[in-house]
Formats: sequence, C-alpha cells, structure tokens
Amino acid sequence: MLLENFKQFVTSGLSGNFLEEKFSLRKQQNRRLKEDVKSVLSCREWIQTITNNTFDCTRIIGVVAAATGAENYLPHTIPKIIAQISEIGMMADIVIGMNNGYECQSVIDHFSLLPNIQVICLYTSYKLANNIPAKIYDNFRCEGEPYYLKNLDGQHCKHRIFVVHQKEGEYAAGKIRVLGDIYDSLLLKSIENGWIPPKILIAFDAESQFLVEQKYAFVEPESNGLMLMIRELDKHPEIDILGTRNKFTVYQKGMVDETKVLLPNFSEEVPPLQWFLNIVHGKYNGFKWMPGGGTAGKVDAMVSLLVVISQRYPGTRSEDTHLTILAKYAGFIGDIFLDVVSTNRTPCLTEMTMDKSPKKAWLEQIFRWNAGCQGLILCYGKHNVQLIASDCFPWSIFSSPIDFLKRLKGREKLTLHTIGQKLRVLAIAFFVSRNIRNSSLEKPDILQGSKVKASW
Repeated sequence: MLLENFKQFVTSGLSGNFLEEKFSLRKQQNRRLKEDVKSVLSCREWIQTITNNTFDCTRIIGVVAAATGAENYLPHTIPKIIAQISEIGMMADIVIGMNNGYECQSVIDHFSLLPNIQVICLYTSYKLANNIPAKIYDNFRCEGEPYYLKNLDGQHCKHRIFVVHQKEGEYAAGKIRVLGDIYDSLLLKSIENGWIPPKILIAFDAESQFLVEQKYAFVEPESNGLMLMIRELDKHPEIDILGTRNKFTVYQKGMVDETKVLLPNFSEEVPPLQWFLNIVHGKYNGFKWMPGGGTAGKVDAMVSLLVVISQRYPGTRSEDTHLTILAKYAGFIGDIFLDVVSTNRTPCLTEMTMDKSPKKAWLEQIFRWNAGCQGLILCYGKHNVQLIASDCFPWSIFSSPIDFLKRLKGREKLTLHTIGQKLRVLAIAFFVSRNIRNSSLEKPDILQGSKVKASW
C-alpha cells in the first residue's frame, strides 16, 4: 500500500512538473510572438507616418535573392515579370540580391541590353554580424554616402533593375541575410531619406513565374498571373498581403532569346510529397503560408515584417512561413489567391544531392522545409503555428471529399483506376512524411544566435 502511494506521488509530481514546464514554455513563446508583433506594428506605423501614408501607384517593386544556380532562371524570369508589370500599365523596380559574393555578370550584361531598362549596380559593405544589415553603396569600394533610392519624374520613366552585390563574408551566407540588407539598408533607409516607395511589393524567387491556373485545371504558360494579383489587391484594398498558390514543378533545359535557361515542365511527374503540397497548399489549415516565391503585398506591411525577421532571426530558412505567422498575429489581412500559382522548382524523382553521402534531392527539399517549420514551432509554439504550417495530414479534406477528389485528379478523368493510383501516391506521401517529420524533430532549425546558419 505504501509502495502504491509512493508511485502515485512520484507520478503525480512528475506530471505536475511536466505541466508546469509546458505552461511556462508556452508563456515564453506567446511573449516572444507578442514582442515580435509589437515591433512589426511599430515599424509599419513609422513607415506610414514618415510617408504620410502616401505611396507611388505608378510602379511596383520586386525583391529576389539570388545564389548559385540563379543564372539558369533570371535571364527568363526577370524580363517576364517586368513584361507582366508593363502589361498592367505600370513600371518596375526590381531588386536582385546577389547573396554572399555570388556573381553572374553575363546575366547582368544581358539585362543592360534590354530596351527601356536601366541597370544599377550596388554594393554592400561587410556584414559585422548576422543580424546587422550591411550598408549599401553605389561603388565597389563602398566609399562616401550610402545609396538611397529616389523617385523618377515622368520624363525619365524606365524600368529599373538594382543589382545588390553582397560581399562574401562570415555572416553573409543565407537568403535571409541578403534580404535583411535589402529591406533595411536599401528600402527602409531610403524611405527615411525621402523616397516614396511603390504601394505594392512582390517577393519572388529566381525561378518564380506568376501564372494562371484556375480551379486546379491546367497552368496557362503564357498567362499573366501577376495582373490578376494586382487586380485582386485593387478590388480589395483592405488586403495587406496576397499569396499565390505554390506550384512545385520539375524544370528542364530550354532556350529563350538564344540564352540557355531552365524552364518549368508541367507535364513531368512531381515527387509524391511535392505533388500532395500542390493539391493542399492555400486550401487547408496547416498549409496556408504565403510563399516566398510569390507573394504581393502593401509595401509598409512587407518591409516591416522582413526587417523584424531578418534582424531577430538570422537563422531562419523559412522566412515566408515566418512572415505569415507574424502577419496573422499582427492583424494584417491576408489571403491566398487560388487562381494564380508561382512556380517553385522541385528535383525530379531520380535527382540526387551532391553531398559526400548522396540522398534523394526531393526528400532533402521537404526535410529543409520541415526543419524550418520545427524551428518556428520551438520559437512560437505549435499552438501559434499549426494553422499556418503543419506536418500533419489535413483531415478537414473529408468535410468536402468531392472537392478534394477534383483537385486530386487534376486534368485526368475521374475513374476508379485514376482514384486508385492517386490514393496510392497519397499513401506513399503520408508514410514518407512521417519519417521526415521524425528526422526534423531531431534537427530543427536554430533561428537565433551568433553561430546560426541560414544556408545549405
């Protein structure tokens, strides 16, 4: 009897300690989220005050980070996005961040030959720490006053491409590091020095294409998805941030204007997990992040979010999910526009990584996403993250099974054979995702600290 009581005492004590620690951790996570949201709102209010809530409605600004391999996409994607903006009847300011010493001079030279486009090369000083933005100059020696953006008058109206050459250094590697330099030292500081920014900012990746795919039927390769995005924002001025639907796609070699590039191949089979994400992204809870490869939003909202993230979390590799979480709890109105996709390159089924111990590249891509998600869960708590990003199956699909089956089948006819094939792939995706989840739990991304890494 005494032994029985002792066991109950020990068990209840351990349980009590566990619950107390869990409550304490949740309290810390909520406090951290609240502090970050407060900083975002403060930064946005500052932008609105200093600009007198006046923005340039004649231009759109786009920001993209580039690293090794980007030369295979930029010669096609940048002119295509500028052409889409031009078709809308607006001018483009495109900022390309060349991460950690990466260079592709032939691509820049190609841009310089395009009509009605001005290319401006900028250079960062060395980063003093991973969370301190480097200053930006208009000369390689980084001498004189830092460079600030200026508004063009109507007589000199051109599209502009700003190429930000980030110096290679101990603290520079990683997409979030060059984005931090751009959003803080270039955009925020330019606003402080009198620049009236465009009303709309688009964030995209080197391989991103904004295309129309209505009702999950088929992608229209020559469509202008960006135009639909801007029209949606004009129609609903209350929206702060509008994401595209993410479209994982295998890319293949191609030629555009006598230049070798990689182009999306929408007919090639996509790996199981990426295929599943294509179906559920933007539609179900747990899969509602605004993709870094295709999100448009009000410039004050986008800049304030990215400035806070880059300064406080220099180890994040999922800045898009991070942005969505902060935007939600800051009260920003956001949505995912299901009729427009932004393409996101995925490895084919047979592609292997170049590591000493090669692995299937498509599995590594999902592992990186999961590790980033686990890092955010540790930071803000699962209770604050799970509606936006989750590695669990979205059981809510069974509340509308016919709708899900239509997306599942895609362009194929809905037959028992088709359904059987798709459900088999779905089962494979489910079991593979369990293994990846367990691995990512052991190696979550570390988001803060002087030694954190933001690249792979």
